[in-house]
Amino acid sequence: MFSTILRGIIFFISSLAILGAQQAYASKEDHPAVSRYEGATIKNTGVIHYQKISVPVNVMPGTEDTELIEVIGKITAHGYRLEGNKSTLEVGLNYKQVIEKLGAELLIDCVDKLCGYQPLDFYWQSWANYNSLIADDNDDETRFLVAKRATDKGDIYYQWIITNVYDGIIGIEQTIIEPEALLLDQVTVNSNITISAVQTPLRAEKEDIDGSQDHPVISRYQGAYISDYRQREFEKVFIPTGVAVNQVAPVITVEGKGTTIGYNLSNSQSTLQIYQNYLSALKAADFEILYTCNLAACGNALLDDLYSSEANQYRFNPVETNNDSDSDFRFISAKLTTSSNPIFLLVAIEGALTSNGINKIVVDIVEKSEMNTAKVTIDPEYLNDEITQKGRVVLHGLNFDFNQAKLLASSKASLTAITQYLAQHPQQRFYVVGHTDNVGSYEINTQLSKARAQTVIEELIKLKVDKSRLTPIGIGPVSPKIANSSDANKAENRRVELVLQ
Repeated sequence: MFSTILRGIIFFISSLAILGAQQAYASKEDHPAVSRYEGATIKNTGVIHYQKISVPVNVMPGTEDTELIEVIGKITAHGYRLEGNKSTLEVGLNYKQVIEKLGAELLIDCVDKLCGYQPLDFYWQSWANYNSLIADDNDDETRFLVAKRATDKGDIYYQWIITNVYDGIIGIEQTIIEPEALLLDQVTVNSNITISAVQTPLRAEKEDIDGSQDHPVISRYQGAYISDYRQREFEKVFIPTGVAVNQVAPVITVEGKGTTIGYNLSNSQSTLQIYQNYLSALKAADFEILYTCNLAACGNALLDDLYSSEANQYRFNPVETNNDSDSDFRFISAKLTTSSNPIFLLVAIEGALTSNGINKIVVDIVEKSEMNTAKVTIDPEYLNDEITQKGRVVLHGLNFDFNQAKLLASSKASLTAITQYLAQHPQQRFYVVGHTDNVGSYEINTQLSKARAQTVIEELIKLKVDKSRLTPIGIGPVSPKIANSSDANKAENRRVELVLQ
């Protein structure tokens, strides 16, 4: 059987690493309720808090029907290796004695086919078995035990898989699920802060990457460290408000200062616990929750569908953007209305893929604002040089309302410089030529570009420029400076020029 052969190969390769790590695992402790089998050694162990797991409570021999219940709690998994020519029957009877001593109820005691077809499939897909190579569900003598013990704090479930994994070697996988309350207050939010345009200096911890820091609005999850960080003074950010349909996610588009922080966190905290902490903290700080989803309900590739440009290819590191439907993925988007401008925030959480892996968190924050458009200006000398050399000049610093022909107040300095140049060259006549990007129809863009050229002329007339010297032309998207392949390129193509007649 192919799967049996494959497991044998994997076991052989992994046994080399296991032998090298034996001393490290020797210091690991057994679960306080159940000791290891006499003579057994620990090969792998893991603990995760407040995790959801499917527990089998009944099997139907000869069928694929396994009755499962979902349990949330603290999961402690141990993988033991036992040498000494023991049988799965002998080891199994010893663990049945354990169940009796615990005062637990035996739910399942079966061997191989009597457990049903592929009886352990659910186990191989669970968190407890990630990175484990102790048990083998292809062994004909694999014994499976499940028990439940009722306590005043809830039911405790015990699982043992006992198998011949190699010549003379017994593998024992033990999983214990104990009831556990959700640990909250691991994230704090400060909604009463004044957002500064300049970052405050960071007192970085050694685990954080250089130049990174938490955002003042929201803390890191306790115990996390920053692995990825970037901040942009002004950008366009998409905030998902629902699951993607045909690779298109419903979004709110926000422009402003963007901060994206990627965190790594020990897998001792389940994604459910991380998610609940962020959600509780945001609600307590009066954030409006726009959208939340968990696991398969998030759909496929929720984050991957937001951005297609190479510039944003790694925006959500370390979280994988192509979240499969069976990924341990959770998501929150939220909005905080402040006295100045609103703040939008999204949190993406990806669970550890193995029991030795790490949880990954991304917090993406945008503080809505208007772009500073006064960074590029012109003066009469610049206009003279460009017109002398090229016969045309781009009029930087002329800023319009979005999709409108109205000039913003920030255009005043450039209008003054143009007026001064025209006064110095009274014999020159010009076409005032408006250009647009390629968003929208040709007809609308052509009308808009001419309307903007006309607005510039009207403002110059108010500054005592002879209107007979200026002719408005609108050519829309037909003469771009650069390919309309990005937002930055499109912004450069939206312009007004003076062209010497």
